[in-house]
Amino acid sequence: MSEEIKQEEEKKLTPEQLEANRKKVIDYYKKQSEVLKYQAEYEQHLADIETSRARRMEMIIRQAQMQAGPEDPENPEAPEGEKKERKLKKA
Repeated sequence: MSEEIKQEEEKKLTPEQLEANRKKVIDYYKKQSEVLKYQAEYEQHLADIETSRARRMEMIIRQAQMQAGPEDPENPEAPEGEKKERKLKKA
């Protein structure tokens, strides 16, 4: 029912009033576009920062892996400093 009332009100507006309303809407969107441009720039800066942080963390992880040396293929869970105990074969 409210849609019918709105349509009736629109029919009552003169072409000058419609043009004035149209200009108001256009001005509003122009002002909002300016704000959105700054917001997009801000979001891009945040994304760049997060990308840099991720790359930095990846490099830290790679350095730690290189310093740790290769894993023991027989016992990957053994700490680096421990010596592997030799086992004798049973005959």
